[in-house]
Amino acid sequence: MRPAGWLERLQWLAARFPEHGIGADLAALSAADLWGLYRFLTRIADGA
Repeated sequence: MRPAGWLERLQWLAARFPEHGIGADLAALSAADLWGLYRFLTRIADGA
């Protein structure tokens, strides 16, 4: 995955799981928060 590819995937994951209500807040999060959110949504998407 490209270095910034995870950010693009995070946007896709946020759109895929709108019930978590995080789409509008993405721009306000720090890089560390975004990474944690990415890992969380990735686990949900993978069924973990």
